[in-house]
Parts: sequence; C-alpha cells; structure tokens
Amino acid sequence: MSRDSSEERVGAPKCTFEVYRSEGDTLFLKKKYDSAILCYTKALEIREKDLHCLLRRSCCYSSIGEIDKALEDSDAALNTSPDNHRGLLQKAEVLYNRGEFEYALMFFHRGHQKRPELHAFRIGIQKCEEAVKNSLHLTKGLQITEEGSEKFKAQINEQPQKRPTVKTTPKSEKDRVSDDIPLHILSPAKSKAFFGYLYEDHEYLEKLVHQEDELCPEWNNCVNGSKGSRTALRSNRRISIKKWRTACSDEVKQIAKNGLNYLDARSQFWHQEKPIYARRKARPGKKMEKSREKEPTATEQSINICQVLETLREIDQYQRHQQHDLAIKAAETLRQQVSQWTDAFCPNRLEVLANVNSMLGLSYLEMDRLEEALDAHEQAYALGHRCDLPEIVSHAVDNIGRVHAKKGEYQEAINIWKKKLGDTNNNDYELIWLNYEIGRCHLEMEQSHEALKYGLKALDLSTQIGDEAWQLNINVLIGQANLQLENRSEALEAFRSAHELAQTLSAEDAERAIMQVIDEFEETEFGADTDSLTQDEMLFRRSPALPLQLHFQRTKSRTDEYDSKVY
Repeated sequence: MSRDSSEERVGAPKCTFEVYRSEGDTLFLKKKYDSAILCYTKALEIREKDLHCLLRRSCCYSSIGEIDKALEDSDAALNTSPDNHRGLLQKAEVLYNRGEFEYALMFFHRGHQKRPELHAFRIGIQKCEEAVKNSLHLTKGLQITEEGSEKFKAQINEQPQKRPTVKTTPKSEKDRVSDDIPLHILSPAKSKAFFGYLYEDHEYLEKLVHQEDELCPEWNNCVNGSKGSRTALRSNRRISIKKWRTACSDEVKQIAKNGLNYLDARSQFWHQEKPIYARRKARPGKKMEKSREKEPTATEQSINICQVLETLREIDQYQRHQQHDLAIKAAETLRQQVSQWTDAFCPNRLEVLANVNSMLGLSYLEMDRLEEALDAHEQAYALGHRCDLPEIVSHAVDNIGRVHAKKGEYQEAINIWKKKLGDTNNNDYELIWLNYEIGRCHLEMEQSHEALKYGLKALDLSTQIGDEAWQLNINVLIGQANLQLENRSEALEAFRSAHELAQTLSAEDAERAIMQVIDEFEETEFGADTDSLTQDEMLFRRSPALPLQLHFQRTKSRTDEYDSKVY
C-alpha cells in the first residue's frame, strides 16, 4: 500500500496508533483537513484520550467551520489534561471563533498564566479585548425610529442593483417583516474585501439565480399594460423564451442558491476569524523591504547555529547529572526558538526539532511526566518519518514503548516493541534490549511462558557478544519467570548465575538483593519471595554498566553527531 494514499491508509482496518497519527499530522500540514480528521478519528478509536489527536482534530474542525465539534474536542482534551497550555489555547481560539469573546478571554488569561512567554496568549488577549470593546461601543450612537426604518426600506426598493438576501426556506409573515432590512449593505469595494477571492464567484451565482426568473425587457415594460399587448408580446417571444429556458432551469437555480448560501456562511466565518477592519492592504514594496531586513546573513546564521549546539550540549550535561528540571527548561526554550525558524534560515530545522523533542521526552519520562513525555516522543517520531531519519524513528519507538510500560500499559508497549523487533536493521544490543523489555512486560502481566521465552532469547544474544551486564539483568528475569512457573531448580540456577555476575561487575546493590533471594531459597521449602527483586529493580538499572543506562547513552550520543550531520 502506498504511504501517500490517504484514503487507503484511512480505510485500512489494522494499523497502529502511531501510523494514523503520523498520517493525520502530514495531512494537517498539507491543509487537507477532512482527510486529517478521518486519520485522527481512527487514532482516537485506538486511544480515546490522546491529547495531541484531540487538539489537532479540533484545529481541523475549526478550519472547516465546524465550531461545535471543535469545541467538543477541545473540552475533551482539557478534561484529559486540565493544565495543558495547548488545550487552553485551542479552546480559547474556538470560543473566539464562536463569538464568545468573554469566555475566550478567560481561557487566554489562564494560558498566559501557565506559559507567559508564548506570544499566542498575548495576541489572543489583545484581540479578545478589542472584540469586546467593539461589540460594546459599535452601536452606542445608533437609534432606529419608525420613520427612519420606512425611509431605509424605500431607499432599498429604489436600488435594485443592491444584492438581495437569498432565501431558501419559506418564512412566516412575522419573519419576513424582520428580513425586509438586510443586516449589511456593502459597497462593491467592501464586498470585495468581505468575500476576498470568492467575490467574482459570488457575483456570478447571484446573476445566475436571478437570470432564471427574468424575462426580456419588452415583457417587463408592458407588464402593467393592456391584456392585448401582453398577449401579442407573449406570442412574439414564446419561441425565444423556450430557447432561453430549459427543463433544468429550476435545478440550476437551486444549485446556485445552495452555492450562495455556502459562500455567505463561509465568508461570515472568515470575517469573524479576520474582520475587515483588521485586514491590511498589501504593500509589495514595503513587504519586500521588510523581508530583506529579516533575512539573516551567513555570519548571523553561524552564530545562531553555534548557540543551538551549545544549548544541546548543556541539555546533555543536565541529563547526565540527573538535573532533568533544568534540561526540560532549556529544551522547551530551544524548541520554541527553533519552531520560529524558516527553511531558508535553517534547512535542517526539522531534524533539530526531532532531536530536541527526543531529549525533552527523556527528561519528562525521568520526571514521571508521562503524558508530556509521550507527546514529545511522538512528535519526534512524526518528524523522523517526515524527514526520513531512521535513527530518530528507532529511538522514538523505543521511548514510546518505555512510556507505555511505565504507565502500566504493558500490552501497548509489547505491540510497539514487537513491531520494531521485526526490523532487520536492529543491531545486537537493540535486539537484546527489545527481548528483555518484552519479556519483563509479559512478566508484569503474569504471562510467565512468554516472559521466559523472550528472556532466553535475550540471554542467548548477550552470551554471544559476551555482555555480562545484560546477562545479569536477564538471569534475574529468567529466575522470576521460573518462580511464577514453579520451576524451583531452574529459578535457583538463574539467580546463582546472576549473583556471580554481580560479583564480577562489582554491583554491590544488585549482589545484596540477589543474595537475599538465594538465602530465602535455602531457608524455605516451597520457594522464595522475589518482591525484593521487583522493588530493587531500580538498583540493577542504576548500576553503571546496566542496560537502561546503555539505552540512555545511545540516545544521548546523537548530540555529538550534530556537527557532522545536522549542519
């Protein structure tokens, strides 16, 4: 199946959440909102409360004018994560588009308190305050009297060239009286600004609607004449009228009316999104001068790139010293800075963003901010796919699985890692890590046979390459799986092997924990309680030569490759 065929991908019954989400992001960037909505809907069927998909689908609905649906998705996102600044911004924008400026202002203020450095909240507060002020003071001096109303009606009747209101549904007499006066009578200049590039299409459809009801000039002139003159004119013009009107005239008229209604609705929506008074005339000369002023020189580009590299190294050092709060702060600032760049300024900016998101996700994971970690790693995954960066994609898959495992979603983690396990590009260490993590997830789900199966695979691979640190961890996993299966002798043998390896590696914490289990074996008849191993698993993983630190080093090593690859 082609990756570019969105219809086929959306219709596919068995795709992972990441595939649907990545496809939706791609379609969203291409402004194919209807197709993007289908992809995000499929992704949300797999994971109902995914924050990113809810917010992106809300943006899509807002872009096509489905404000109520956009509001539902933004509310669902805020229910999932009430303090998320992206959710607050999206709901504020939806409420603004809906015309509820006071409520929108409230959410813009909430978001500004959470993230005061973001320009979007300041701009939102400004435009909401302006909209509220305009709605309060725009009609302050208007007073409509009965005499003025009658005079206005007369002026409208005397100007047939003005656009009449297109009505598609029958109305009562009460409704018709209120519709006699249009809400806005726009001059041609303002009408062009209101409809934009659709102005000519709107004018054409209006002429087409009224053309079907009009007859020749002679008929209009003698409508009030004698019956004989009307009969003569009807007989003279019968042939030409028959040629002019067709059997499809009524159908064409109805289609044109539908088109007018659609254009009116869309133009009102975009007028609310960007009012006429806020639209500025394009000035090519000044715009070109401004763009030339913004174009950085080669020296400025080099300085900015050096600053980015220095920031990446600082984030790396923070992570190495377990200062993840500082790493998150630096990475968020850098991500915001790089997001404002253009392709002309830095052709590889998306690669930089992918790496920053990957490092940010690692620190979020260590701080147990799991939703934010998942969002960062999935953004890294999407950017890696878009830029064809297999290493970024590989690490993103690893870390997405880690987040799910830490959240207790073991089956989701297994599905993600099994998909990567079939990749022929994995090296020995990646295969060992994947088998070990899949086995541990099965062990947490009390699927002992599967845990033992993947543990033995990992042990065989680690033995082939002679990695004793991995053998230590895997032997503990095999021992725990055998205990669940009540294979006492095999479990004791695995723990003794792990104890010997811990002595060899001088992993004192691991050695003490394993020895405690072996002592319980020797003192009891029915088996040992391995809860201490589960509780002290962090002792194994903190050992200098153990696998999770190995994975962490593989992730961090990408920082050192920026000089040769990114720039």
